Amino acid sequence: MALPPPKSAMAFAVVDNEVGLARRFWIKFKRESIFAKYTPFTLCLAAGNLKIKTFCDYIAQDVHFLKAFAQAYELAEDFADDDDAKPVIFELRRAILQEMKTHDSFVKV
Repeated sequence: MALPPPKSAMAFAVVDNEVGLARRFWIKFKRESIFAKYTPFTLCLAAGNLKIKTFCDYIAQDVHFLKAFAQAYELAEDFADDDDAKPVIFELRRAILQEMKTHDSFVKV
């Protein structure tokens, strides 16, 4: 009868499996990710000929996501037990808030 692996080895296996899972998804969905990069929206955005209404709709939708991320990072920072993680979470939140300011400047123009 084989003994189970130590808990530390199991924790490593979980982390390793998560990294492996992310890699497998990137491989599995490579085709879809390429299609996402070359949608009519992204091509028009990159070319600078996206209709202004479409761009405004994009900005409005993105603001909803940015607000949710900012709130999530704020909560994560408040509840983080790891003191080393707090500055990293703070910087992530700061970057989101800066992006929201950029979006706001688009709307004001």
